[in-house]
Amino acid sequence: MNLSYEWKITAMKKAPSLDGLSDVITHVNFEYKGTDADSGEEAVFNGACPIGAPDSENFTALGELTEADVITWAQANHPVDHMNEVIEKAISDKITPKNVEAEMPWAPVEETTEDPA
Repeated sequence: MNLSYEWKITAMKKAPSLDGLSDVITHVNFEYKGTDADSGEEAVFNGACPIGAPDSENFTALGELTEADVITWAQANHPVDHMNEVIEKAISDKITPKNVEAEMPWAPVEETTEDPA
């Protein structure tokens, strides 16, 4: 498999006031999507993680945050090893399915009749 991964922030929670700072992001929800370049199959891991309290010297106001800033926080607080394994297995299962319905050769085939009306 030839996998590439993409982060997307789907929601954030904040504390209106924390340690003398306003509108401090405390939790992040994200989507981590893997795509197999060879097959075109993709799978998504949805997750959430807490964000540690910032120090006042490195604080970025809510209105100045970019998605890239928040993705960096999520990456620091949610290691990707497990997510990569889950995505790789899901894509592998799509490429080589298991537990596909099978016909029972001893069972009679049910015929359907269509109403010609």
